[in-house]
Amino acid sequence: MKEEEIEQFRQMLVELRRKLANNVSHLEQDALRNSSSSVSELSDIPLEHLADRGTDNFARDMMLGILQRSEAEVRDIDYALEKIETGEFGVCESCEEPIAKARLKALPFARLCKECKEEEERSSGEY
Repeated sequence: MKEEEIEQFRQMLVELRRKLANNVSHLEQDALRNSSSSVSELSDIPLEHLADRGTDNFARDMMLGILQRSEAEVRDIDYALEKIETGEFGVCESCEEPIAKARLKALPFARLCKECKEEEERSSGEY
């Protein structure tokens, strides 16, 4: 891969990391705010508000799931940036073949080529 292409991917990764880190920060603040406002016991809640509590809990759990995935993506981006520094960026960790540029443009922190990722998903039952 050409140095100018690697620099473009570096810039993409840095910008994506900045956006994700900002989103993570906002999600953490929202989660803390929502959890502190829902500290009361279920026995203190009138019966007609239990459904609302369930909806609030579902929304909080969904927000926490998004937060965890975003934090994992930030770690993946950091790893991809490290791979740029070591000259290993764009190489599949499984078959050690180059990852297609189209895949890297879509997912610049991809660790596996399309074929190896599909095989991993098939073998883990994610399909």
